Amino acid sequence: MTHLVRSVLAVAVGLAIGILQAGEPAPLSADQIDKLHQLIKPQRGEARWMEIDWHPNIWEARQKAAREGKPMFIWAGSGGAPAAGC
Repeated sequence: MTHLVRSVLAVAVGLAIGILQAGEPAPLSADQIDKLHQLIKPQRGEARWMEIDWHPNIWEARQKAAREGKPMFIWAGSGGAPAAGC
């Protein structure tokens, strides 16, 4: 299990236990929010696809691949949204 999944599960279980015991959770302090943010944001190496220099223009990507002698990887999804665009 990745660090991110373990952290999110730990936070969820902790919040659920707190809600069940206290009825309503206490507001989070700024320090707690910062700590949770550090736990749930992608850690180095967990989102490797975001490190790729994506090119939304197929013609420019093709020219770059030809210049560098590298293959192209084309990723398309429904709706036509660019990678990491939403």
